[in-house]
Amino acid sequence: MASPAYLWLYDANGALLYGGSEVLSREGAIEIQSFTHGLSVPFDGNTGRLTSTRVHQTMGLVKEFDKSTPYLYRAVATSEKLQKAVIKWYRINAAGMEEEFLNMTMEGVRILNINPHMHNFKQADGQASMPTESIGLGYQKITWLYLDGHISFTDQWNSSIYA
Repeated sequence: MASPAYLWLYDANGALLYGGSEVLSREGAIEIQSFTHGLSVPFDGNTGRLTSTRVHQTMGLVKEFDKSTPYLYRAVATSEKLQKAVIKWYRINAAGMEEEFLNMTMEGVRILNINPHMHNFKQADGQASMPTESIGLGYQKITWLYLDGHISFTDQWNSSIYA
């Protein structure tokens, strides 16, 4: 079984945009069902030389429809800049207990796109599934923090980092 991740989104004033989670200590968060994100350095395939500084791809998330859905549509439609987004990643530790082990904090967040999905409700496997939506996040600054050892790295668009 995959380990869960949860998203907390905060509007421009720092107020939480409530999602549908009712899990203890994650109330109001948005449960992430799927995640993708990339960071790359463009290079010339003929010479191997770097052609530019790093590029952050859109962060893609899949979530079920919940009370955050209208807020997400508003954020896309109005190009609203959110104060921050926090994703907390969980795993099962050696004692068999779920624990947070990594978090990602993005600042200056924009919802770049949102796409609803309705799954085939007549699937033969009989599994009921809620409609989902894919959302794309962009940000000005991101921090990755691995909690064991407090190992972190922060990157932002306007900083100069060279390989």
